[in-house]
Amino acid sequence: MFSVDGQRVTVVGAARSGVAAALLLASRGAHVTLSDARPALPDADRDRLTVAGVALELGGHEPVTFTGADLLVLSPGVPPDQPVIAAARAAGVGVIGEVELAFRWLKGRVIAITGTKGKSTTTTLTGRMLRQGGLTVTVGGNIGAPISAQVDESTPDTLHVVEVSSFQLEQIDTFR
Repeated sequence: MFSVDGQRVTVVGAARSGVAAALLLASRGAHVTLSDARPALPDADRDRLTVAGVALELGGHEPVTFTGADLLVLSPGVPPDQPVIAAARAAGVGVIGEVELAFRWLKGRVIAITGTKGKSTTTTLTGRMLRQGGLTVTVGGNIGAPISAQVDESTPDTLHVVEVSSFQLEQIDTFR
């Protein structure tokens, strides 16, 4: 079973998925630092993260935050070829994406939808059809709730209909 209990985890990127990943990791016992190039976060996000015990590194990335971590979790859209990420990899730090992180804890099955055009429409339609059929469904990923925000409500009977981009798929390992 995948565990981050007691590990130092750096989440890179503080948009919706990064915030959800940081909160999930903190709830699972990790020592989390959320690093973002922006100098500030919306008050609501900052407050939720602070209450959860997530350390914030804003306005740039400190190399030691990356190379000193046990694991890096990249938000969608964070370029994986940044020098601080390359330095972490060279130091032996594992690097995964937010989709991979959440997938490791999901209990239900996943229907992943990707492609060039029509991902959001297809994801939404698939979720609606499955719900109409009486199934327990969550819809998210690039639309709706990040996958990390769905982990706590996941059951073996849940179907997770997830829109994933090619960028998110660059940082997967076990996600299928």
